[in-house]
Amino acid sequence: MSNGAFLVSVPASSANLGPGFDAIGLALDLWVRATVQPAMHFSVSFKAGLHVPTNAGFENEILRGFDRVMRGERPNFSIVVENDIPLGKGLGASAAGAVLGLAIGAELAPERPSIDQLARHATDLEGHPDNALPALLGGVVIAAQVENAAPVYLRFDPPAGLSAVVVTPHIVLPTAAARALLPAQYDRADVVFNVQRAALLAASLAAGATAPLRVASGDRVHQPYRAPLVPGFEEMLKFEMPGLLSIALSGAGPSVLALVESNAAGIGEAMKAAFAREGIESDAFDLGITKRGATVTPLAEEARTASA
Repeated sequence: MSNGAFLVSVPASSANLGPGFDAIGLALDLWVRATVQPAMHFSVSFKAGLHVPTNAGFENEILRGFDRVMRGERPNFSIVVENDIPLGKGLGASAAGAVLGLAIGAELAPERPSIDQLARHATDLEGHPDNALPALLGGVVIAAQVENAAPVYLRFDPPAGLSAVVVTPHIVLPTAAARALLPAQYDRADVVFNVQRAALLAASLAAGATAPLRVASGDRVHQPYRAPLVPGFEEMLKFEMPGLLSIALSGAGPSVLALVESNAAGIGEAMKAAFAREGIESDAFDLGITKRGATVTPLAEEARTASA
């Protein structure tokens, strides 16, 4: 159990990547951070910034994670959160919030949970592993949820030279609403299509082979049903540009993720222009795929690093 001050950092994530519905995700170099210090009483607050929550949802995710580890005990610490992850845009903000709470709780708990225990907590809280585990572990994660047990997963570093362009439109598409769009049953041909591409996507990322990613990102399970609520996305799927490897909805959307090996700025501008043609403003992020997941740093060490 920590008695001192520390900093916790948790990355954003992008899930599905096309066909990997609820199974494949990666961690993005975009962060939520919390400074945790001894205090007169327990509190959670947010630093001012572009992505400060406008309701209690994000704070509740942090507290759910914290309480999961601490079993309802809330020791006298202040938690000051600084968030750079757009909320409600398909970038795993809720998973990052839950993992942030888990990581803080793990640091303060009398007995530190194992990484497998944290993986199960994160998956249980989020309901599926594809955002939760990259936020916890970093890198690329391929996972299967097992009923009444911890998820089974493989985590590995991203292929060398691979990065992400994420364009976030100024529209709202709640995850619950996006899930409600999906059919209860699928044609066998669509299932086979997705199984082929999900397997190819997982193998390509694990092997560091980027050439198959365009074919491997194809999807018939969720994107066709969500695309009408993300104007401009279908145009983006047809892009052929230098450096562009694949395009997919980020999670349930409305953000769109491009995996690229070069020309990130040009690809981002083209994606923004597709949204603009639909009358939608958007923001582009040129992001690395981070190998780091949830990270705890003593504040004394953080201060030494900053002054070095």
